[in-house]
Order: sequence, then structure tokens, then C-alpha cells
Amino acid sequence: LDFPSFSSLLLFLLQVTIPTSPPVAAVLGGNLTLPCLVSLTHPPPAPFTNGRHAALSLPRVKWSVVINNEETEILVARGDRVQVSEAYRGRAALLHFTHSPADLTLHLESLRRSDGGVYRCAVQQGLEGDDDTMLVKVKGVVFHHRDAAGRYAFSFQGARAACEAIGAQMASPEQLLAAYNSGYQHCDAGWLSDGSVRYPIQLPREGCFGDMDGFPGVRNYGLLEPDKLYDVYCYVDEINGEVFHGSAPQGLTFWEANSFCQSHGAELAAAAQLYAAWNDGLDLCSPGWLADGSVRYPIVTPRERCGGGEPGVRTVYRHSNQTGFPEDHTRHDVYCFQSKGNHFPLHVLNTEPDGVDQDMVANTDPAEETTSSEVVPKGGEMLYWGQTSSPLMQGFLSTTLHSNEELASMRDLLVPPSSKHEERMSSHTSEETEKVIYPVFNRPAPEEDNREAAVLPPTLPVTEDAVTVGGATDAPTLETVESPSDSHVSKGLDMCPEEGVVPEEHTPGLEHVNLADLCVVNPCMNGGTCVDGGTVVCVCLPGYGGDFCQTDLEACELGWDKFQGFCYRHFSSRQSWDAAEQHCRTCGGHLLSVMTPEEQEHINEKYREYQWIGLNDRTIEGDFRWSDGNPLLYENWHKGQPDSYFLSGEDCAVMVWHDGGQWSDVPCNYHLSYTCKKGVSSCGDPPDVPHAKLFGKKRLRYETDTLVRYYCEDGFVQTLRPVVRCLPSGQWEQPLITCSPSESPHQCHTHMNVTCTCCAHSLQKGQH
Repeated sequence: LDFPSFSSLLLFLLQVTIPTSPPVAAVLGGNLTLPCLVSLTHPPPAPFTNGRHAALSLPRVKWSVVINNEETEILVARGDRVQVSEAYRGRAALLHFTHSPADLTLHLESLRRSDGGVYRCAVQQGLEGDDDTMLVKVKGVVFHHRDAAGRYAFSFQGARAACEAIGAQMASPEQLLAAYNSGYQHCDAGWLSDGSVRYPIQLPREGCFGDMDGFPGVRNYGLLEPDKLYDVYCYVDEINGEVFHGSAPQGLTFWEANSFCQSHGAELAAAAQLYAAWNDGLDLCSPGWLADGSVRYPIVTPRERCGGGEPGVRTVYRHSNQTGFPEDHTRHDVYCFQSKGNHFPLHVLNTEPDGVDQDMVANTDPAEETTSSEVVPKGGEMLYWGQTSSPLMQGFLSTTLHSNEELASMRDLLVPPSSKHEERMSSHTSEETEKVIYPVFNRPAPEEDNREAAVLPPTLPVTEDAVTVGGATDAPTLETVESPSDSHVSKGLDMCPEEGVVPEEHTPGLEHVNLADLCVVNPCMNGGTCVDGGTVVCVCLPGYGGDFCQTDLEACELGWDKFQGFCYRHFSSRQSWDAAEQHCRTCGGHLLSVMTPEEQEHINEKYREYQWIGLNDRTIEGDFRWSDGNPLLYENWHKGQPDSYFLSGEDCAVMVWHDGGQWSDVPCNYHLSYTCKKGVSSCGDPPDVPHAKLFGKKRLRYETDTLVRYYCEDGFVQTLRPVVRCLPSGQWEQPLITCSPSESPHQCHTHMNVTCTCCAHSLQKGQH
């Protein structure tokens, strides 16, 4: 008896193949086409075939991408229906699926930096399924570039030459838009390759509005005369080599840095090469020389005292208005570039201090230098030691000290040393010394603008150019000592990208301002918000009071638990989602909405059951909303969730307690336990207003901040504001609405099937 071979059996199984060699390289702002072919076990049913068997025979196609171990759905297709996820709407499509169901080629347009990852093509037909994956790398980075001599100094041709001089090319409008969609923003107008001048803004603010009326976007000045002066946005992707970091114990001058690279078979890296290396993951908190005479360093993972709050490439400037590169004789590390095929010895790869802000702003004046380090006396010297992320080398800096008296006068300008940064001074007279290090202990900046800091003697301020990443940076704002990008500050100075505005150079003197941020460790209790205005002020949630929100002013009803201004009650009886939500409403609340990680942890630890939460997408598929109307500010989905496909009916969310409380979407007709949530304070019935009624159904209780709206009865005209709010005191705002009798009701008429019921009050006598 002959049995079929295993290889012949495989011919009858469903198979999915991506016929491309990994990895697939794509460029920022470009398009990606990923082929995917499928051989089905059973041919799909003919068009217009009905019945259960036909529905089950239709293969279900799913494209997704895995980024940082999280899978995100791109699109799902079944039969002649293709559903694209909201995040990819307008960018993703199946090129040939409608006329060739075996060809599942994915086309993705306007690529963003975040589009890099492992793409998965999966097909399910009946009980059989298969998938294939492909790694995609999105190359390319857009960055802002200005002349070292000052802001807005490039004509169009000068801008093109400036980008080419640092190893890049002018960015196109499409590339700048892709960078903006990846999170990049910069408040400086710059030339683009099409002759237009634009700048990207994520957080509009005074001086950075452009022509978008306060909305985020890429501001466009249009096509301008080529002799107009602006900065430029450059673009780089491939550098055909490797950037590496080198150092010496005393640092290197520019010419020593050049010799260092040459001695290792390399050359000084260009600025564009450092940006490309940063885009590929180079992460070092060590300012170093580049070929154009600038000093920069790349930060991929911001940490305290190193990089502030955002990734990016930081630049060291000589002046506080972000102009001028460091003088050639100042000492820094170096970044070298080696083309492919050459090799450099391992010992030159010095590493950066871990956790120590190496904002070593070497001064043009040798009597004034700042650093942030641990200072240990040894024979009249101060030694800088930094923990390295590799055992290859530990570097140090050495200099002599001024006397204790002179340094004591600087203490008010410094943040007190922490346990990680100790300051010990040795006794020497000023006549013995040549220069001094002022230890500066940085802290993370709570805001991007208008920060307060000590303005030290003239140093080299380090600023930041965050590139194609999420979050906000404001390059024109003068920086402070609160991060490695900060040395000088002029409070409130915001350099706007307005035409013809060139800031004057600022030479700061010593200035005593407040450095302490009393809200770094939040002293407020019970979810209160700390506001630092010189003294700590806690803004408390409803139901709490006291200087630090430590006093519980209102208790929840019997049987309800209180947490951070809200009341919770868990019901172990199992109900469908609809029945559970209805029950919560009769109790004056809604199904649980989770707004913070702290609330998530509290609920999951206290009520250890599978339970409904108020999140659902019953109105619009894929648009999840809380049943109490709160915005979706926090998510805790399980990996691969939500995976509600059309026809599946998984429109309601459940919290899985044994899995860290992560959420999954399930059909709403499941029967599960649930938790109701309501505010700790509430109001009774809204005030009565003569001849006015309320929209909506009247409730038993109205939570704090609930809004209700009045409308006037027929024959009456509304004036003033019709909305009132429930205040934390449990009282309603005083209604302002008035309903006055209509003077000329006969003037109201119907026109084009639209009835005007309140137009008469605006008509003067004699008008018709």
C-alpha cells in the first residue's frame, strides 16, 4: 500500500510566503511594497455564493507589524471587504487582492520612522492558517541646520550648499511631513528642496503659530525669493560606513581630534553622519568634535542629567543665543567616521559616563569652566571619574582649585549635591590656581520653555535638535542647566520663526534665581497635582483638602470604596455588558473607566476577577470609548488586542486580573462581573428655570463637572448661556439662561423644509 510522501502532503496545505530577502530597506517619506503570496487548501467560493459553508471558506487576511514586542494591526480583508486600521487609513492598501485573491501584496505610503518593524502576513481559512514575516528598516532622518554665525543666514543656494557641506541633502516637503508625522517639531523656518520655507510644530504656542491658526502641522511660508535668508532642513539616510566615539583623559582640541581619527584609519565625522548614526541607535552622553568644527552628541534614550526629556542630537554652542561653535582650543571628545572595509582597534571605543550629565562645557576663558561630576580632592586637583557602560576604559578630567572662599560664593547658584554627586573642596589659595570647575547638578526640566536656572559665567551652552521623534522640543528657546542641552537661559525669551527676526547676542552675568524644583518628588497625596510657584501648592481632587490633599473631606456611600476622588463598587454577579452598564447607571455611575496606571493597579489588586470595563467600540468599529464619556488617556491592552474583526462582534472590553489587569475585547453578550464608578461629590436636580426644560433624561445624581443644557419652551426665545456645571461643592452654577416671550411669532416661517422657531427676536419692528 503506497502512502503519499510528506512533501506531497505539503502541496495541499495552506502556505503563505513573502518572497523577499530580509531586511527590506525603505526611506523616510517614501513608499513600501511588500509582496505576499498564498496557496489555499480550498479554492474560495464563487462570487455571490451564500450559506455558512461559503462564509467559512472565505480566507481571512491580516497584515500587522510588530514594533518593540507590540503587534499593531494594519488591515484585515475577507472576501471583497478590506478594513484598514485608523492609524493606517489613507496609507495602506492591498494592491492586487480584489482581482487576484492569492496576491496579498501590501502597499504602504508616506513612510514614517515608526513604520520600521517586523511585518506579518497571516491567512486563516477554516481551521488552517499560516503566516510569514519580514523585517523592514526605515532609513533617513530630517534635521534642522543653521549657520554657526547666526540664525537665518542661508539663501536658497546657500542652504543647499550648507547641507552638502555636512554630508546631507536638502529635505523635501514630503520628507519633512513624514518627520512631522513621526513626532518631529522645530520652531525655526527653513528652506526645503522645492524652494519653499516651512517648519513643523506639534505644540503650537506664542511665536510658533505660523499660518495654521493654532493647529499642529507643518507651517508653510510658500515659495519665496531665493535670496531670502532662513535656516535649512537637511536629510540623510545611508552613510556607507560607521561612526565611532573616541576620547582622551584630558579631552581633545579640534586639531588633536582630527589627528586622533586619522591615526585610527578614519576621519572626523560629518554632522549628517552623526545624525544617521543616531537614527541607527548610537547613544552617547559625550559631546565630541565633528568635521565642521561643531561639538555634538547623540541621545537615543534620554535619562536624568543626560538628554533632558527627548531623544535627539544635542549641539554645543559658544553663545547663549545658540550661535557660534566652540573655539578650536577647547577640549572635548571626538566622533570619527570610518567607511566600510576599514577597521579600527577596539580600545578607541571609550564610553560615556552612565547617569552623569557630561555637559562638560569647556570655556573660551580658561578661568571659567563648568561640569557635572563627582569631585574628589587629590593633591590639589579635582578628578572627574565616570562609570562607563563598558570595562574598556574610564576617563577623567583634572584641574586645580580656587580657594574655598571663592567657591563658597557660588553655592547659591548650585543645586545641593545628591547622594550620587558629592562635593568636597580642598584648601588652596587663588594665587595657586589657573582655572576652576563649578559642579552643576542638573534636574529634569518640567516644562520645555521659560525654565529657571543659574546663569553661570560665559560657557558653551548645549542645545538640542530632537529629530523625528515624539514629543515637544523648542529649539529657539534658550536652554538652561537643567539638562545636558542647557547652560544659559534668558527667561521668557522665545525666538520666533518670523521673517527678518535675528536675535541679539546675549552675554549673561551672574544671576541668582531659583533652581529648586519642589515638585520633582510630588508631595501631594490622593492624586493631587503639585504646582511649583516658589512654594508648593497642591491642587486637590474633589473630596480632598489640606495643604497636601491629605484630608478626606467626603466619604463614599456605604458599600462603596474611595480612591483618588472616585467611588467604586464591585459586583460579583455576572451580567452582560449592557445589563452591567444599566445597573451602574441606576447607582448613579457607569462601568469602570481607567484613566491612570495607578487606578489600573488599584482596581486590579482590589477586585481580583475577570470584569467588564466601560470601554467599547459599539458605535464605530475600532474607535474605543468609555461609557462615562471620559477621553481615552490610558491603555493597557494585552499583546495583540484589540483584535475585533468585522463580523466577530467583539465590541466590549474586559479586564483580565491574573494577567496584570490587561484588557481584551470580547463579545458584549458574555456574562462577567463588573465594577461601577462614580464621583465622590455630586449634585441633585438642576435648578428650575422659568419656561425652560432640560435636554436628556433626568438622573438620580449628577457627578462633579457634569454639564446639563437647557432649552426654551415653544413660544419663548433663549438668551444668554444655556449650560450649567455641577461644582465640587455639590451645588450647581447659577443658570444664566432666560426665556423671553416671542414678540412676533407670526414672523417665524418655514423655508426649504427648515422651520425657524426663534428668529423673531432678532427682527426689528417693520422688518419682513
